[in-house]
Amino acid sequence: MIIIIGAGISGLTCANNLDKEFIVLEKSNKIGGLSTQYYDNGFLFDFGGHYFHFKDKENIKDYVFNFAKFLKFYRNSKVYLNDKFISFPIQYHLSEFPEDIGFKIYKEMINRKDLSNHENFEEFLINNFGKTLYNIFFKSFLSKYYKEDLKQMKGFDYKGSIPIPDKSDVQKGYNGEKFNNKGYNFELYYPEKGLKDFIMKYSSKINKKILLNQEVKEIDIKKRIIYTENNKYEYSKLISTMPLKELLRIIKKPYLNFDYNKLKHISTLITNCVLKHKRREFDWVYLPQNEFEFYRAGYYKYLNYTACYLEKTINKNESPSIDMLKENIYFTLKKLGLIENEKEIEYISIKKIPISYIIFNSYREKNIRIIYKTLE
Repeated sequence: MIIIIGAGISGLTCANNLDKEFIVLEKSNKIGGLSTQYYDNGFLFDFGGHYFHFKDKENIKDYVFNFAKFLKFYRNSKVYLNDKFISFPIQYHLSEFPEDIGFKIYKEMINRKDLSNHENFEEFLINNFGKTLYNIFFKSFLSKYYKEDLKQMKGFDYKGSIPIPDKSDVQKGYNGEKFNNKGYNFELYYPEKGLKDFIMKYSSKINKKILLNQEVKEIDIKKRIIYTENNKYEYSKLISTMPLKELLRIIKKPYLNFDYNKLKHISTLITNCVLKHKRREFDWVYLPQNEFEFYRAGYYKYLNYTACYLEKTINKNESPSIDMLKENIYFTLKKLGLIENEKEIEYISIKKIPISYIIFNSYREKNIRIIYKTLE
């Protein structure tokens, strides 16, 4: 028997494509993980801005489209910097900066040395974008996002998520040309009837194989037994889609000798707001300035009411209430022009994502291949 841990989109995808006997163990009372929606006070919310994108993945796109109809749109995103909205990706749109700052960034990017090797995240950013853009945008935004010293981050492909303009594009951007088709997610797709509807259709053929409320408490990899609160399951093969750190934590010792606590991550707090009016047209906006507690704000697509989200990195043990957040919610929405006054907010809902994004530190870089190989 093959056992899959987790009925999020990864676990469901695996289950949909297995031709052998399996079951899926899901700790929650519903499927979908973060790739679905939840109800609160009659409103349907996503877990922040979740979209599909298929750059260079036409086969995956064709596969996913078998399950539901999708709506396509082109990203319209901004960076709010010095009380001004600048087109994203910001490194392509130097003409939108104040003239003196834009020229300084332009000179640094034109005169950069195109290096392939970088010691850490900070060095990568400075070498490709110059010290000026690093200091006014990348350092402030990414430090707020990761809450980590960028010098300590290394070991992943930065170019995959941060596009680097060649020098001819730097010149064109400085002269006013627009580049809305850069990055991995400039074409976005969203299920016509919402993520929840998509997940229900995506799981329809395997629902009987999914066991809910089965949080895995311990795994004995020598005996190949999984223990939940009230049950145990024997397996021939195990497929885990839970966070790696959590998987290592629950594997019975002494079979693995890795310090899972050194595998770092961030936690994210999602604040969802129902608004009376839609006053802006961007999809989302990045917030590097320290006056904002949140690092990103965005609108949800295709709801029959106006809703937006605010995202904030928090400590794993932190659980702020709506009352604790209200002042910063009001300030952020007013400053960005999403509301004119507090009465335009009809409802607020918050959700905590305990493990949301990986921090690529030196311990991970040194040990990740060994961990994977050992588990394999």
